[in-house]
Amino acid sequence: MNSTHLTEEQLQALTDSTNDTTRLEMDHISTCAACRIKFENYQLINSTIQELPMASFDPDLPDYIVGMLIPQRAPIHWAALLAASLGGLLVTVAAVIYGNQFIKLFIQLPDNLRYFFALLPLSLISVKTILSLIRYRQKMNIIIKKTNSLQPKLDW
Repeated sequence: MNSTHLTEEQLQALTDSTNDTTRLEMDHISTCAACRIKFENYQLINSTIQELPMASFDPDLPDYIVGMLIPQRAPIHWAALLAASLGGLLVTVAAVIYGNQFIKLFIQLPDNLRYFFALLPLSLISVKTILSLIRYRQKMNIIIKKTNSLQPKLDW
């Protein structure tokens, strides 16, 4: 071959199959130290890859593991949704029908009680939201632990 070295693609093709190797390329590898070192490195890489164990998948996995792999939809709690909807509808109807009496009753209360009744629903909503966030975080931690346990451990 001429004084130019073989390209990386040519060297990789030579290591993949020696059947298509031309005599000129092999002569160049035998005389050029730089190309020979690269060629031997590619051969070493190919042989190392061939020696790696193949990953296997056990088709007889228990159902709960397969269930963790398939994404599940969150169940809809119809009773709670219906109760909340009916409660909201009841409050709306009561506010429309008895709104004036509620306002008169609320105005007659002392200031401390007015603040208490005004802030009580807000504080209950805040507590409920915080508890929901805590439960959501706990569920996410469980999901993360399950996914981490399913990932293969590689000991290089």
